[in-house]
Amino acid sequence: MTKKVLITGGGTGIGKAIAKAFYEKGYEVYILGRRKEKLEEVCNDTNNSINYFICDISNNNDIKQIINELNNIDTLINCAGIISSGEEKEKYDYFELNNIIDTNLKGTISMCLQIIDKWKENNIKGNIINIGSIVANNGSKYFPIYSASKAGIIAFSKSIASRYGELGIRCNVISPGVIKTPMSYIETPDFDNYIEDIENNTPLGRLGNPDDIAKVALFLDSENSLFITGQDIIVDGGYTLSQE
Repeated sequence: MTKKVLITGGGTGIGKAIAKAFYEKGYEVYILGRRKEKLEEVCNDTNNSINYFICDISNNNDIKQIINELNNIDTLINCAGIISSGEEKEKYDYFELNNIIDTNLKGTISMCLQIIDKWKENNIKGNIINIGSIVANNGSKYFPIYSASKAGIIAFSKSIASRYGELGIRCNVISPGVIKTPMSYIETPDFDNYIEDIENNTPLGRLGNPDDIAKVALFLDSENSLFITGQDIIVDGGYTLSQE
């Protein structure tokens, strides 16, 4: 039986790479995002074999509608997230706080809880993979709210892994290091100027790319990871080792 995977933030960056990787492995893939043109690009790249829904995960009604429409999803992968509202890095107000927390943390939590309810109704032993970040543990002087939102995702993921493990439901986190994605240039417009320095401070000597994360996601949804749950897997080429 073909497995079904639902991926939030599937139109760009890490989510896009994961969607394509799972499609190539023979999954039935559904992607969510706010920008129709980005979602359509992913579908076009796969001969329209990937299905998409326009969805803002900060809107609980959007999530409820999608979850109710889809049946028998086996795997949920939460990639959707924002790092800032586009304001200056040093400026944080309540709009910034609510915008980031509503999308990154509350959106991820709502996706997880609603699909778990669906799995419980249908006795499905589902699998959740959430995207965290190395700044959840190390912090970031430029992006404190984003860091907090990712720390919350990790704590929540460990909690539901413990709570629902007896039902056969697993949940793990992948925490990327510095990955070259469109978001890299949103958070740091002159990102290219920092690449050499990042590479020099990474033991494996290069930046990460979205495919590095996609491969770990495939592993966490494979037969080889059935005894793994509640873990935060750091994928950073060793970058955090050089920060100690």
